Amino acid sequence: MTNLTKADIVRSTLIVLLLVGIALLLVKVTATLLLIFAAVLVAAVIRAFSDPLQARGMPETASVLLALLIIVGLLVGFGYLFGQSLSAQFDNLGSRLTESYEVVRDWISRLPFGSVIESATPDIQNLFGRAVNLAWGALGLVTNLVLVLVGGIYLALDPGMYARGFSKLFPKAKSGVVLSALSESGQALRRYLAAQLVTMTAVGTMVYVGLMIVGVPSAGALGLISALTNFIPLVGPFIGAGPGVLITFANDPDKLLWAVLVYFIAQQIEGNVLTPIVQRYAVAIPPALLIFTLGAMGTLFGTIGIILAAPITVVIYTLVAKLWSRETLGHDVDVLEDIESEAEASDPA
Repeated sequence: MTNLTKADIVRSTLIVLLLVGIALLLVKVTATLLLIFAAVLVAAVIRAFSDPLQARGMPETASVLLALLIIVGLLVGFGYLFGQSLSAQFDNLGSRLTESYEVVRDWISRLPFGSVIESATPDIQNLFGRAVNLAWGALGLVTNLVLVLVGGIYLALDPGMYARGFSKLFPKAKSGVVLSALSESGQALRRYLAAQLVTMTAVGTMVYVGLMIVGVPSAGALGLISALTNFIPLVGPFIGAGPGVLITFANDPDKLLWAVLVYFIAQQIEGNVLTPIVQRYAVAIPPALLIFTLGAMGTLFGTIGIILAAPITVVIYTLVAKLWSRETLGHDVDVLEDIESEAEASDPA
């Protein structure tokens, strides 16, 4: 058995204490870490617009600033074209949801054991009131949003500087490997966000058109809700379908089956047609891993954890594949190259 000197014992003890201290610190700053990752998402979106401009010879800073102008212009244009109509629909939707919720609770209370179920459902007005107070009580939401946007812009202007700084936390001989892994995780994140944008837009459009044909009120607002909630994989489609089904059931039960059918068809097209196509160009996360990650992030961080769970999983999944599976264990793993080779193999050209 190896004899340990006092110096070895002291050094080992200090290392253990340092690791414990870092772990405790991370627990305290988890909210800040989520804000940092949200800023990374903003930076990834900006770089997705600026990288093609930079590839055509435009300087990096100029391409990022032009990308910002393009994004702002698209948002302003969308608001100009649809903002007034959507605002009116959301106002109408809010009042309808409250009324519909009470109608459904009253219907449930008349069922066998319905009183037990009804007592377990929250009062939607109190729930919304608490949510608004929590969000706007100390302007925390606005402050965090500004931090995320400003941080995302700075990250987008020079991501290499931050990546090189992060790589210096590792041995010098491994800095190149870490930089390569960070670069590939960034590419994977951008591809994932682009794929999500395609599917979100498609689902929102299909739900809007379908509900409008069926005759469900506020179809545009409901379609936008479906598009936004579709960013959350697995559970997002069910969350997005809730308001439309609730309103239809309370106001016109004869149309309930048609409304459910609209949501069902939209999700079937998204899951069986669109997602397999777009995932040829994005990192596909195993569903079991994703659902456990959603559960863990929701438990630890609440709603914001659920929203960020999938993109965080994409980044961690890519980093683990590069730094652990390939570099440490020696497995032949390359997520992005696998995606590109599959896409080329399926391209008849």
